Amino acid sequence: MAAKPIVRYCRTMRPSTEDLSTFVQVVDCGTITAAAARMSLAKSVVSKRIAHLETTVSAKLLHRSARRVTPTDTGALLYDRARALLAQLDAMSDEVAARSGDLQGLIRLAAPMSFGTRHLARLIARFMQDNPRVEIALDLDDRHVDLQGGGYDLGVRIGRLGDSALRARRLGASRRALCCSPAYANAAGLPATLEALAAHSCLGYANAAAGHIWRFASSTEPAEPRSIVLHGRLTANSGETLLEAACAGLGLVVLPTFVVGDAMRAGDLISLSIAGWTPVPDAIQVVYPETSAMPSKVRALIDFLVANLREPFDWDEGIV
Repeated sequence: MAAKPIVRYCRTMRPSTEDLSTFVQVVDCGTITAAAARMSLAKSVVSKRIAHLETTVSAKLLHRSARRVTPTDTGALLYDRARALLAQLDAMSDEVAARSGDLQGLIRLAAPMSFGTRHLARLIARFMQDNPRVEIALDLDDRHVDLQGGGYDLGVRIGRLGDSALRARRLGASRRALCCSPAYANAAGLPATLEALAAHSCLGYANAAAGHIWRFASSTEPAEPRSIVLHGRLTANSGETLLEAACAGLGLVVLPTFVVGDAMRAGDLISLSIAGWTPVPDAIQVVYPETSAMPSKVRALIDFLVANLREPFDWDEGIV
């Protein structure tokens, strides 16, 4: 009787979604350290996942240097495929959850620091109370981050929208005020014209493209905005720092009313009016990458913000 042939079953190793997701985060962040911080994992865990993924696909995926990691040619191909696959899996999970009327999953949101802490945080808390299975990673930074490159679902931005790849929904105008402390006004006097600003100490915002260029629009005639180049003792990348400096009497400042409103109502700062010229306002917008299938949890958050951040804003009450 002939012996039966021995059949060996060999299972091809496939990358896990956990390893792929970690790899995408490392490429997006540019370093394993930053990816570990974003994912709330130890660096060793992230490194092991990347090593396991490279073993699984039998290819080197990253070029490593002292400052940054970049994908190899194979890594770039895997990155593009992995992002698309993970997006499809997320959309599938989201669709299944939406059928039950229950939003769930992680939303990554970027927003300015001062606006986020003063006005956005309470709304995010309300949204999460209404949707207990939703997780939110809120990244507060006054600099404009790369939404797509950073893996964000949406962002809140104040200013001009320069990236045409992003879609936007306008929430309203961010009005700006020229102000100073009563002590500074008593010591240095108040400028009567835009030209007179040059003789004053003017506090600059470092995150702006030109921290010491202030733009003013005429409130009485349809004239082009005027840009004034100024100088001062302090430039900072934080609106809160400039607020404290202005309240301490260090100079004039132009800041959004959502930052200076409370100080103005309390009398710690006074508003300056210069011959019909007012600081040019910015736009408050919700921005998000264009996609053919936006997850319902992201759309729900956008709709929530649009519904609850509407003019007239409460921070403008009594000062504009």
